[in-house]
Amino acid sequence: MLEEASPRDRAWAAALVRDNMDATYRRHGLAWDPARFAADWAAGENYLLRCDGEAVGYLRLFHHAGRSYLQDLQVVAGRCGFGLGTQALEQAKVLVGGRGDDALRLKVFADSPAVRLYRRHGFVELLHEPPLIGMECRLTHRGGHRRLGVTR
Repeated sequence: MLEEASPRDRAWAAALVRDNMDATYRRHGLAWDPARFAADWAAGENYLLRCDGEAVGYLRLFHHAGRSYLQDLQVVAGRCGFGLGTQALEQAKVLVGGRGDDALRLKVFADSPAVRLYRRHGFVELLHEPPLIGMECRLTHRGGHRRLGVTR
């Protein structure tokens, strides 16, 4: 279940993103930037994915100029492969659709296993900016965000 993150969750979320993305960043010659994470945290909508009361993932949405973007979707390494990413992604679609947006966009490293997840859930490639690809999922308006268990 997604729930809004609080300011005290920022350090945990930053550590999760940093740890999960470390190998990818190194592979692409990038470095973790804590100031960038802090700025993105402040500008975005931050959610924790919880399972049995335990934080098992982090999701950040960003809304700008009538468009919604999925900026981060991370699951704790030991909890991958159990459908938690799918659950978080579907809840994000409901949140975005519930506010009237007709699409959810994201950028992902082209060599990321997450590309398969996004394709399975209706995302199509819009642009290629190596090493990233931009993807979009068109949404049907399914009503309010509480339907899939998002808590505030």
